[in-house]
Amino acid sequence: MFVKAAQEQQLDETTIAEYPDLFVEWDANWRGKQGDIVQDEGNLYRSIHDVTNEGQNTKPSATPSMWTRIGNPLDEFPEWVQPIGAHDAYAKGDKASHNGKNWVSTADNNVWEPGVYGWEEATQATAVAADEGDGE
Repeated sequence: MFVKAAQEQQLDETTIAEYPDLFVEWDANWRGKQGDIVQDEGNLYRSIHDVTNEGQNTKPSATPSMWTRIGNPLDEFPEWVQPIGAHDAYAKGDKASHNGKNWVSTADNNVWEPGVYGWEEATQATAVAADEGDGE
C-alpha cells in the first residue's frame, strides 16, 4: 500500500524518503511505468516515463532526463540540479546548495540557477523562514 501510494504521488517526498528499503533496487532489467520509484546508489528516483524495453532503461543517477530524484530528508540543502521541465522545477521555499553556497528558492516553478534569479543566499534567518513556510 505504501509503495503504491508513493508512486501515485499521494505521499510527500519527505515521507517517501524515510522508507527507502520499501522500493526495489534499480538494475539493467528493470521495467516500469511513469511514476514508479526505485533505489539507485543510495537515493530514490521517480521514473518520468514508462520503461518498457532495455533501450529506455537508463541508470537513474546518470540520466535526469528520465528520472527525478526524490529528496533526502537528511540533506537540508541538497545539491542543486538543473530542472528540465515543470515536473522537477523548484518550488518557493525549496533549498539547494550550489557553488559552495546554500540557497532558498524565492519563486515557484523555479528553473534558474542559484545566484542568477529566483534564489536568495541562505542565512540562518532565511532557512528558518523557509521552514516556517513549509506548513502552508
